[in-house]
Amino acid sequence: MENRSIKSSQTEELEQWVNNAVVSLSTSLVFGRDKASQIAQPLLTALFTLTSNDYKKALGVIVTIDDFSVKRIFLEQFKYCYIVNTGSEDLSTLVSKVDFSSQQMSDKYDSVLLKMYNENNKDFALLSKSLGALPITAKRVALKRLHSKEFEQFKRVKIRRKWPVDQVKQPLIKTWHWIFIFLGVAAIALTQTD
Repeated sequence: MENRSIKSSQTEELEQWVNNAVVSLSTSLVFGRDKASQIAQPLLTALFTLTSNDYKKALGVIVTIDDFSVKRIFLEQFKYCYIVNTGSEDLSTLVSKVDFSSQQMSDKYDSVLLKMYNENNKDFALLSKSLGALPITAKRVALKRLHSKEFEQFKRVKIRRKWPVDQVKQPLIKTWHWIFIFLGVAAIALTQTD
């Protein structure tokens, strides 16, 4: 009995979410698709909360929307919001906007891409399939970056020692090393003279 009441209250909450979301999004379309897309993101986050991040259930709710323009905007933002909401840090990095002129941002993006590339046995076909979870534009950016000169340079192993800024470079052989070397030579010299 209690299980039925929980299901009926969740169904009511989802119906209420659909009604409110359609009104909000159709009203925001007056200001343009970009504004509507921005408004769709928190609405989808609320939907994922209601469905406990159940991808199929949330998608099923979106599919029931009758207004085509509203449904289209929700579907365009669906994968992006799902990835951000579920907390997959790697995929979140790949769907976020990246300014490749910023070294820090491009290095972070490239490191995630390289990790996925290695996890897919350095096979572009397998990686492309794995990137299918991304929205179309994010997948295109990732595939384009994968074939770029910058990513090729990033993949190369760089061997160099990094010293902390406040630490002075220490000589490789320290004073106590010299003491042991001197004692070793003296011991050898003493054993040779006998």
